[in-house]
This record gives sequence, C-alpha cells and structure tokens, in this order.
Amino acid sequence: MKKIKYIIAALTLFTGFTACDEQMEEMNTNPYALSEIPDEYLFTSAVHQTFDNQTHNFQFRFGSQYGHYYISNSGYRSGDQYTDYHNHDTYREMFENLYINPLRNINEVLMFTAEGKYKNPVRHAMAEIVAIINYAKATDGWGDVPYTEGAKGSSQILYPKYDAQEFIYHDMMDKLKADIAVLKSADAKDGYVECDPVYNNDLTKWVRFANSLRLRLAMRARFVDATNSEKVIKECLNEPLIETNSQNFELKKQESDNSELYSPWYGLHTNEDWRMSEKFTNWLVETQDPRLEIFVKPTANGEYKGLTNGLSDLAYSQIVWSDYSAPMPILYSKTLSSSIMCASEVWFLRAEAALFNIVPGDANQLYRQGIVSNMQHWNIGSASIANFMENQPEASLNGTTENKFRQIGTQMWIALVPNFFEAWCNIRRTGYPVIPQRTNPELQALGSTNGVLPTRFKYATTEYSINAENVNKAVEHQGADLIDTPLWWDVRN
Repeated sequence: MKKIKYIIAALTLFTGFTACDEQMEEMNTNPYALSEIPDEYLFTSAVHQTFDNQTHNFQFRFGSQYGHYYISNSGYRSGDQYTDYHNHDTYREMFENLYINPLRNINEVLMFTAEGKYKNPVRHAMAEIVAIINYAKATDGWGDVPYTEGAKGSSQILYPKYDAQEFIYHDMMDKLKADIAVLKSADAKDGYVECDPVYNNDLTKWVRFANSLRLRLAMRARFVDATNSEKVIKECLNEPLIETNSQNFELKKQESDNSELYSPWYGLHTNEDWRMSEKFTNWLVETQDPRLEIFVKPTANGEYKGLTNGLSDLAYSQIVWSDYSAPMPILYSKTLSSSIMCASEVWFLRAEAALFNIVPGDANQLYRQGIVSNMQHWNIGSASIANFMENQPEASLNGTTENKFRQIGTQMWIALVPNFFEAWCNIRRTGYPVIPQRTNPELQALGSTNGVLPTRFKYATTEYSINAENVNKAVEHQGADLIDTPLWWDVRN
C-alpha cells in the first residue's frame, strides 16, 4: 500500500510536533507539519497489530501447545506443562500489549470517525470490526475484561470497569450486525482507500468477514445461550459469508529483510526451536491426510514422529530432541500469511449448524467443502485431495450425531493452523479433539491444573496494583483467577 510505509514516520513526526513550548506554539508551528495523526494511519497500524500482536505468546507459547500442535524446548515449555511458572509477567505483557497497541489505536479511530467534521460511518464500521476482533481475543483469553471502558485512556478513563463476558458477546454481535448494514449500502470511496492492508477497501469482503465473525461468536456461545445464539446464526446464514480462500481475512506477508513485512513466525523461529506434537502428527498419519507432508518434516530416518505434549522434566531430559519431527519450513516462512478467519472455518461452522438443525442444509456436504477448502488453501494437488475425499472415512460424516460433531471439531483443529489461539478456543468450546487429562506425573507434568487443559489466562499483576477494585469485582463475578476456571461459554466440559 502506498501510504503504509509512512505510518511510523508520521507517528514519529507527530510526537515531535506536540513537544513545542505552549508560549511559543504559534510562532514555532510549522504550517506544513502534522497537527494530528490522520485516522487512516492509525487504522492501518491497528490492523497490522491485530494480526501480529504477541505471536510468540498468544499463538506459540499458549495456542500451539495448548492445542497440541507444537512443543517448545525453551522456557516457553512451561506453558506446555500447564504451569504458572511464568504466570503474571507473561500475562501482564499480553494484557497490556493488547490494550496499549491495537485497541488503543483502533479506539482512537472510532472516536475520530464517530462525530464532528471527521464523522464517517463507513470508516467507523470498519474500525469497529477491527476493535471487535481484539476484544473477542481478550475475552476469550481472560473472560471478563474491560470492554465498554477498555483502552480509552485518552477519554480520561484510567480505571476501566470489567464487563461480563456474556454482555461482551451480546454487544459484539449487535455491533457487527449494525456494521454489516452500514457497509452493505456504503460507497467505497468513503472507506480506507489505499490504507486497507487486508481487502484493499473491498467493502463486500468486509461484509463477508464481519458476518462470518458474527457467526463464529454465535456458535461459540450456543451451548450456554441457545436462544439468542440460534437467532443470530439464522441471521448470519441470510447474509454473505466467506466462501472462498480469496475472501479469507488474512494479512499477506513478503519475502523481505524488513521484519515489518515478513511473517512473525519467521522472526520467532530464528530464536526458538520446536517440534511437532505427537497427537497432531499421529492423527495426520493415521488418516493418511495429505497435509502431513505440508506441515510435518520427517526425521533423518524418514519417520513422521511427533513428541508427547507436557513431558515432565525427567521424561524430557531423557529424549533426543533431533529424533522428533520439526515443522516444515512453510510454517515459519517469511511469506506465511497471518490469518484471522478462513473459508474452511466458516464451512465447518455451517456444517455444525446444519448438523444440529439450527439452519437447513446438508451437514456432510458443508463438512466436505470445509476439508477441500483448507487443502486448497495449502495448495494440495487436486489428485491428492480427490484421493483423500474418496477413500478416507474421516472425509465424510458418519455414525452418531456426537461422532459427526467430533469429526467437525477435529477437522476444524487441522484447518485452523496456524491460528493456534483460535484452535484452543474451539477445543474448549467443542471438546474436540479430546485432550485427555494427564494422570502419570512420571511422564507428563500435571502443572497447576492437575493435568487438565487450561481454560483461560490469569489477570495481569498490574491490574491488581492499579485497577484493583475493578479486577477484584471481575474475579468475584467470574470465579477464582486461575488458569482452570472456565469461561462463560465453556460449558461442554
């Protein structure tokens, strides 16, 4: 994009310009200087931060290991052991970085475009969608979080209240509905022309994404809030959804020496080493899934051999790291796109909705379309796709309704690579794939949860020292501030 490369320079200039002495301000003001940051710069910056904020923590340390895709051999392994060894410092970094960077910037855009001479309903709707992505991430990680007052320090809200997750979910779905209505009738010239790094200001794609995101939220809440969720799901199926990989909400990356342009996974891999999970690898092997060769690197002996998640320190000390499969370079390449929502996930959500008779449709057909869509996303050859779809039992829904649901949840698990945080959310929501409780402390660490998969993050220590009254109210409402306290929507287990 033509304007994106000027963002950092513009922000730096603005900081310098605001440092003028007040008494000399008029005579020292450069008439050609920026007196405020244009909202398009803030929007573009917030979008980039939304995709790549804290990949090493949200996606790698927790998402990939809780989701049983990867195992780290560094201090990040404590997450795989379900421990709180790194607890508050790590959680503080994640919480503060989320609110200080993408949410603060996008809230500035929302205020800027809400009223006055810069009022712009189209830009406001686009910004609100970006804000909701980040608030959803926050609430799916912690539960009750600052929402109506969160990241609004510029409005002098220094001690934000925590909103209940139920309220947050309802409000996000309502806002997305309103945003969709605005964008469906909008003039594209009122949007972020040349400053939208995802869809290049294609508002029809923004509508599809917003509606798909709304569907995800409604499906996530459906077990605890069936009446409202089913109403929203039916509304979503009457609006355009992401259907093809060309409509995916993902940020393309480049083969560049500039870390702002290449995948954060590439930068992470230069400092970290990890191995593939036994659970993930074995599933791909057992089902003869052609994505195995895309994701998993064979060992020197030509084996696809994953490592057991959550090894105790004793068991870990006895393994030979090089004997286990690493990820294929595509999973940490410079050009690996950062994805938030892809067509395959939407097809699986639709299959689930049809399976449980929330909406009409052929659940098996939708399910199969989800598998094909994801394989095409990874450029699997048509012959390999056809072979899998024609010959593998897991390629078609079969058995009881619960087994079909297991199949959908398991294929979603594969399709969400490398959006591992979202995969962990879906495992908590559906219970699939099943992550058994660890019961053998000689082999696997039981951590702080007695071997049960963690269900949330702890609140930041700074919140207890700075915003104690509000965070304590959240704990009182939600339950103990522990990593095994379930969230509002997490009721299946």
